[in-house]
Amino acid sequence: MSQRNLIGCCGIYCGACFAYRSEIPNLAKRLANALNQEKFWKIAVPFDWVGSYKDFRKWLGFLARIRCSGCQAGGGNPFCEIRRCCQKRGYVSCAECEEMPCQKLEWMIKRYKGWILKNLQRIKEVGYDAWLDEQRKAVEQGFKTGDVIASLPRPKKRRAGKQRRDY
Repeated sequence: MSQRNLIGCCGIYCGACFAYRSEIPNLAKRLANALNQEKFWKIAVPFDWVGSYKDFRKWLGFLARIRCSGCQAGGGNPFCEIRRCCQKRGYVSCAECEEMPCQKLEWMIKRYKGWILKNLQRIKEVGYDAWLDEQRKAVEQGFKTGDVIASLPRPKKRRAGKQRRDY
């Protein structure tokens, strides 16, 4: 695998993301299997404080399936307008665009507390290879995207007939 697959079009470093690294999905799958072997759905029933075991299983199933190969390798949101824009223009990332930062990046900049904008600016300064090395070292030292992500609601979908914004 090329390190270039770790460059998100929007400035995300995929190597810092749980969906790319797959540790959480692998653990969720192992936990789901262990719970099935123990027939845990029978054990959880009498404990009201546990909440809905059915809802818990949905979340666990979601976590077990969420894997991403990075947008350079065809992963990520297939409807992402940022990736579509980069692909249309022949860019690896928004760092190559003279219009950066544009309106397409607004929500993602907020979602990642400015981290992606700093990344895109850093890529412009030092280039992809040096930036990839910096990001890899940060992850080796414990950095994860969870360190910079904000719990923001997704933008509301627009009604039919209006242009849809996907992130």
